[in-house]
Amino acid sequence: MTSPAAERFDDALRTVPPELARPELLPSRLARAAAAALPVDGAGLSLHVGALRTPIGASDELIAHAERLQFTLGDGPCLRAHDMGDTVTFDPEDIEHNWPELWAALSQATPFRAVLSVSLPPPLGPLVVLDLYAHEPEGLQRLDREEVRTIATATTQELAVAVRGPDFPDDGSGWLEGPDARRRARVWQAMGLIGVACDLDGPDAIATMQAAALTSGRVVDDIAEDIVSGRLSPQDLAAAPVPDDDLG
Repeated sequence: MTSPAAERFDDALRTVPPELARPELLPSRLARAAAAALPVDGAGLSLHVGALRTPIGASDELIAHAERLQFTLGDGPCLRAHDMGDTVTFDPEDIEHNWPELWAALSQATPFRAVLSVSLPPPLGPLVVLDLYAHEPEGLQRLDREEVRTIATATTQELAVAVRGPDFPDDGSGWLEGPDARRRARVWQAMGLIGVACDLDGPDAIATMQAAALTSGRVVDDIAEDIVSGRLSPQDLAAAPVPDDDLG
C-alpha cells in the first residue's frame, strides 16, 4: 500500500512548474516534492564527492541560501550526515552547541531553526544528502521517521533512473548544470586560482575563501565569483570588501 507521504511526493512530481521542467533541474523538482510530501518548510539535495560538496537542488531560494551558509561555515548537519552515512536531527540547542556561528547565521538570515539531514540509501547514498528544514523544532519532532525513509528511498530511486553511466556525476545526467551547482563550480575554479597564486592546496584554498567570507559577512560562493571574474585578486582575499548587508 502506498503511504500518504509517497502519494504527496508523486503528486508534487507530476505538478512541475515550467521553470523547473529542464532535465538538469530534476534534483530541484525532487527537493520540492520532498518538502511537499513531509511536514517541513523546505528541502535541499547536495552531492558529496571527495572533498567537494555541490548543491544540486533546493525547494526554494531560502533553502539554497541555508546550504551556502553551511558551506561557508565549513561544517553543519549536512556534512555530518554524509560523514556518518545516516539520518541526523539537529534542533536549535544542537546547532548552537556544535556550530554557534552557523546557528547565528541561520537565525539572522533565514527562518529555519531545525534541520534533519538524511544520507540517501543506495545507490545514490551516501553521495547525496537530503536536508529537511523546519521553522520550528516541533516540526521535525513530529516527523514520522518511516515516512522520511520512504521519501529518501523515492528520491534516490528517481535520481538513479537519471544516472547514465559509471562516470557519475560526470555522466551526462546534467545535475551539475543546475544554477546552484554552476554557482558552486565557481568555487572550485577559484580554489585552483588561489592555489596557484598563493601556493596552497585545495583544502587550504577553500579555508582561505571561508575566512574571507566570514570576515566580510558574505558567503564563499560570492567570494569565488569575485575571484573568477577578476574583481578580487587571490592575494587580496584578506581585504575582501564588506557589503552593506551581512550573511543574509
